[in-house]
Amino acid sequence: MNDVRKTRPVAGNKYYIRRANGGYSGCIQGSPTDSQCNVLANCVGYANGATNEQKGEGREVYPLTCNAENFIERGIAYGLSVYKNPEVGDCLVWQKGSTLSGSDGAGHVAMCTDVLERNADGTSKVIITSESGYGASKPFWRTQRTNVNGKWGAGSGYTFRGCLRIPGYKPSTVTPNVDKDIYKNQIEVKITDLRVRTDAGTDKSILGFASKGYYNYYETKDASGYKWYRIADGQWIASNDNWTTVYPAQPKPTPTYKYKIGDKVVINGQLYGNADGGNPGKTVSNRVTNITRIAEGHPYPYNTTGDLGWMAESSISPYSPTPTPTPTPTPTELKVGDTVKIVGEGRASSYGDKPVAGGIGWTRTILKIYKGRPYPNQVGNKSGTTGFYKDSALKKL
Repeated sequence: MNDVRKTRPVAGNKYYIRRANGGYSGCIQGSPTDSQCNVLANCVGYANGATNEQKGEGREVYPLTCNAENFIERGIAYGLSVYKNPEVGDCLVWQKGSTLSGSDGAGHVAMCTDVLERNADGTSKVIITSESGYGASKPFWRTQRTNVNGKWGAGSGYTFRGCLRIPGYKPSTVTPNVDKDIYKNQIEVKITDLRVRTDAGTDKSILGFASKGYYNYYETKDASGYKWYRIADGQWIASNDNWTTVYPAQPKPTPTYKYKIGDKVVINGQLYGNADGGNPGKTVSNRVTNITRIAEGHPYPYNTTGDLGWMAESSISPYSPTPTPTPTPTPTELKVGDTVKIVGEGRASSYGDKPVAGGIGWTRTILKIYKGRPYPNQVGNKSGTTGFYKDSALKKL
């Protein structure tokens, strides 16, 4: 389902365009007819469109195409629920006159989009509605309404009949729940609908309902006999063992590192532009250097003398006074058809003007040699070309 609309529908929205003109709506044409949505201006055309847009099935599931005052009967016939107190997403219905026949008026309908204030019992006190009206000078407007006379702001000729609600609809006004994370302060809601209030206390306004799941919390207060947890700005829930479980954050384990700043080491492998593995740089082999920086908590935490780049711990070994370097391969003239092992970086072009080609450690075949070019050896296999490499980047097998 979708959240209830709060803005004017525009051209192309089929929920507010008649079926005869390619839309979903079975309502009559509005008057004056809106150039973008031709069921407007008309309260029925708007409320029918908004209700079906909420349902979000790409069709008119609830054909609320009758007079406004008869929405209650039509809605019940199509499975909508009826309530006396409006909530976000409800369609408010007013009767005009006393007959419900249309002879003394067709009534009015409007969509509740916001609850601004609530009574002490949690019922709505001040709301905002979105609506339209047959014969109105504009196709859409929003109204603040207070239930001071039992009519939610309607005139003396009107009677408030109630609200239609799509079964199961809940507006997404409350912060969504999150994945469980033992390193964050979290509270688990174990019931279907836990009231979310604007501050700590049972006398505070109800904003909406928290569903089952985990929520991060950022502050606690004691009020009205409960401990309250702030799950977002202006959103508080009360805790009780029957409906919540609180999980204070556990301390993160302190990572241990094999090397410390100042250690003399030998590095072999890929260097990166940052400690998270971004911007891959050159590859080094048997480079003796010193650890100069450690970025704790990152996958490539070590940097070395001269800011060579960031490396993983697996690419580093302790320096010994007599290290045994990897023997340098004896240069051997290469020819087409030779089987080689890629031991250095290549390029995607024999001129070296295309991106880096990897494949270090792969065994491939020399497909072609472009003598005189910076990266003369075209290397690949039956699947295609792996890249272009200098002689020094290939080891003949």
